[in-house]
Amino acid sequence: MGSQKFPGKKYDVPLHPWKEERIKTERELIKKYGLKNHKEVWKAKTYLRKQRTQARALLAKVGASTPQAKKESEQLLVHLTKMGILPMGSSLDDVLALETEAILSRRLQTLIYLKGFSSTPYQARQLINHGHVGIADRKITVPGYMVPKDEEGRITYTIRSPLNEISHPARPKRDMYRTETAPAAVKSEVPSETVPPKPAEPVVPVVAEQKPEVKKEIPAEPVKPTEPVKEPVAEKPVHEKKPEKQKESKKKEKKEEGK
Repeated sequence: MGSQKFPGKKYDVPLHPWKEERIKTERELIKKYGLKNHKEVWKAKTYLRKQRTQARALLAKVGASTPQAKKESEQLLVHLTKMGILPMGSSLDDVLALETEAILSRRLQTLIYLKGFSSTPYQARQLINHGHVGIADRKITVPGYMVPKDEEGRITYTIRSPLNEISHPARPKRDMYRTETAPAAVKSEVPSETVPPKPAEPVVPVVAEQKPEVKKEIPAEPVKPTEPVKEPVAEKPVHEKKPEKQKESKKKEKKEEGK
């Protein structure tokens, strides 16, 4: 027997933990409904499994026409219709035909996204965990809360939530409350001959007034003063360097003259 401090599991673990097909389908559901992990898928499967086992047992007892079996089958169908899982007038065979997505679609996180309170399923989970969403006057912080059908229309933001302001950046861009468009006008069945058509008015062509073209005078460019032509400067003659032998011969001649 479990205790309040340490409650027991609310889901059944799969018998074989490493089946590729099952893991692939569960990952697709997690991505589609914005779930946290595989445990939330197992909770929905466990809830559905209990309802199906009860319906299967009642189908076997219905043939015996016992009043208790009829009462239990009616209670089961009423419960599933109140939760919005089955439509009105369903039978026990419809319970056996249910799938896991029928349970996941009734979670509070999914309904908040479908009603337009969030732009993604993951944002819907965040809003619930942070206490921005409630039903009527109750604040609910459990994303996996199963919403009954009569409470579905009372899902709103909480009173103290800043998301009540339309200009809040976290609100989704699409309109949250959509108005139904008016139906198209129905054509009257009265023939058109009863009402004489109005004579068509002559169409007078409208001629646009032509404005005279104004020629813009282009200012003449100022004439630049001509610069005087510079005469070529004559190059200075370059003195040729005398070779060193001639210098030495001249020095010797001066020395001999001095003697």
